[in-house]
Amino acid sequence: MRHLRVLLIDNRDSYTYNLFQLIASVSGAIPDVITNDDLSWLSLRALIASKYDCVVVSPGPGTPACPSDVGAVVDLFREGAAGVPVLGVCLGMQALALAHGASIERAPQPVHGRLSAVEHAGHPLLADIPSGRAFSVVRYHSLAVAEASLPTCLQPLAWTCGGHHALPACEAPGARPPSPCSGPGGERVLMALAHRELPLYGVQFHPESVATAYGDALIRNFCALVAAGLLAPRTPPSCPDVDVVELPQSAAPAPAPAVRGAEGALALHWRALPGALRMLPLGSETLFAALYGYQDDSFWLDSAATDRGRFSYMGARGGPLWRRVTYRLPAAGAPGPSNPGALELVDACGRQQRLRTTFLDWLEGELARWRVVDTRAAAALPFDFWGGCIGYLGYELKAECGGASRHAARTPDAAVFLADRLLAVDHRGGDVYVLALAEPADAEAARSWVDSTSAAVQALTLRRTRERYLADVEACLAAMCAGESYELCLTTALARRPAPDAAALYSALRRTNAAPYAAFLAFGARGPQVCCSSPERFLRGGRDGSLEARPVKGTAARGADAASDAAAAARLLASEKDRAENLMIVDLLRNDLGRVCQVGSVHVPGLIQLESIPTVHQLVSTVRGARRPDASVVQCLRATFPGGSMTGAPKLRSMDILDRLEGGPRGVYSGSIGFFSANGTFDLNIVIRTAVIYDGEVSIGAGGAVVVQSTALDEYEEMRLKARALLHAVGEVDGLPGAAPVVETEPYVGAGKGEMQSERTEWPRGFQVSTHD
Repeated sequence: MRHLRVLLIDNRDSYTYNLFQLIASVSGAIPDVITNDDLSWLSLRALIASKYDCVVVSPGPGTPACPSDVGAVVDLFREGAAGVPVLGVCLGMQALALAHGASIERAPQPVHGRLSAVEHAGHPLLADIPSGRAFSVVRYHSLAVAEASLPTCLQPLAWTCGGHHALPACEAPGARPPSPCSGPGGERVLMALAHRELPLYGVQFHPESVATAYGDALIRNFCALVAAGLLAPRTPPSCPDVDVVELPQSAAPAPAPAVRGAEGALALHWRALPGALRMLPLGSETLFAALYGYQDDSFWLDSAATDRGRFSYMGARGGPLWRRVTYRLPAAGAPGPSNPGALELVDACGRQQRLRTTFLDWLEGELARWRVVDTRAAAALPFDFWGGCIGYLGYELKAECGGASRHAARTPDAAVFLADRLLAVDHRGGDVYVLALAEPADAEAARSWVDSTSAAVQALTLRRTRERYLADVEACLAAMCAGESYELCLTTALARRPAPDAAALYSALRRTNAAPYAAFLAFGARGPQVCCSSPERFLRGGRDGSLEARPVKGTAARGADAASDAAAAARLLASEKDRAENLMIVDLLRNDLGRVCQVGSVHVPGLIQLESIPTVHQLVSTVRGARRPDASVVQCLRATFPGGSMTGAPKLRSMDILDRLEGGPRGVYSGSIGFFSANGTFDLNIVIRTAVIYDGEVSIGAGGAVVVQSTALDEYEEMRLKARALLHAVGEVDGLPGAAPVVETEPYVGAGKGEMQSERTEWPRGFQVSTHD
């Protein structure tokens, strides 16, 4: 029998592509995906009747009573879905119930990222799935179908039994011990229903979650119901005369003009200097200071914590291919992700070029051109960055990835170097590598630079108010209880003038808060200069086509001694709030990777594991997948940026709520720093634990994930904890015995609304919490 033809309707949820992957893995059919308002109901009905065997409706934020939240979905259920079977998940089930006259109300408790045992009535949708303790499902909902309001045409199928609980510390995907029928919230909540005459089904829980048991069996049962219906005689529904439309498709953007016509004609010249790092008194810090001196247009991707980050990369203004690239989005509120912004390039001689393009279109074109012709000689290099694009992507670049363009950042929205000359440092072996990318005409100059720099390396022997933040946390909690989000990553900034010296600040930061994804970037004399000590990887793409994300959610301060430190780690690992935070972001990232990964390849080899860095303990998960051959680096970026750990879930709705609450841009903070290599690989961090110096001002972003278990005071203290290492580093540069002081009762007032401008009262010692009133 042929594969089923499946239409997946996306309610703009951040878990839709987890559902996509599950359907494809179980059925062998790749679903077509549309958004709930891509087509009118009449056009959608004609399309379904002509092309599909079944429809699956995704979860999503909001309520089925709001047309803008569900588009044509309620009509789909009300009118019997053109006669084909439909499965609604979460919001999809609520839409099914509402369409046939049932009521949607607030659930007894909002339950997000927590598990419940489910008992069921043995309907074929739940065949071969145990009822009760062994059937444990993940829930993400604040609203629920009122079972007492069900019309006779709708049949209840399943219910929670015994409340809900966090994912146990010992539990991992694929190893699910029976869930206890105990815990908070013991009310019986409807978890599944079906129409008694039409092939319409719904489940309130999330079968696609990594921690739901028997999710694959449920989808397999739905597919069996669809297949059985195909074997039975069926009278096609009567449809009005509406032309069958094609699914909406995005036009491929035209590539931006090249910096130089190098397409694939680059050669890599390099030399290894075994053991050279061990000859320097302060290792890579001495190397960077001696060769580049924290000068303008320098960079340093610094794996100061070498237990996880083995390689560092550094360089400055380079050769003929070198460019400093800064990009600003069009005016805030301008429509469309393809609306061009202003991109400026400066070459090594200071010559400028200006382009009107989107940053991601430009990046797609450049990554296609920066390709090494012959990689055989460099295949033995143990690191991935051979030269290419290096710098930061600001949070507001979400406007080119489906997010709203609501705020304008004062710093560039992206700033990168096209780096053709650099050093790579292997901290494990103590080796230094000197690398240069060049076109054939410049090969001799590249070799000469490699020679002279190698000699220099080897010769070196020396060298926002507190009350406002609390109120915003309460606003987040209200939004989640209303069903608008599962998790909101609220942030603020601490700022002051004057700024400390960037070189001294980064030196102090890497010494006191070494991190595996740290970086120093300096763009021109005015800046920005970025001092980053991030412990979190956003996304890595390897030479083998693998993709890996390592979200951090859950943080606790280190203890003063071994006993208190171990106790703090144990409390964090057992924290139900922090585990729920982490699980929600893991499922979000599985969804994002599912957009661009091969079916069945997205998996979670490490779920909610404890890691400790010098100043904090943290909970880290690892999500991996195999990139589809047709998915470009930029497509991966469009599917995943900004990192879900800095937005919450569902991502788009959460970003909209955060834009309104935070009232201003995040800038570099919450974006990403890393590289896109000429060999097709890339590695990007999440910009946290970072100070940004721009035009004489220093700004430190900090925040945390708000979930329904949060309290406003705890969230405020968590935000301060995450800023602590940066404040101590600033204090050290200032010559203070401890952290730089923070003013909590007065907002940092800028000359421009929503931004921290330079024309203001100076605060020579105290930081102020930035608000955007």
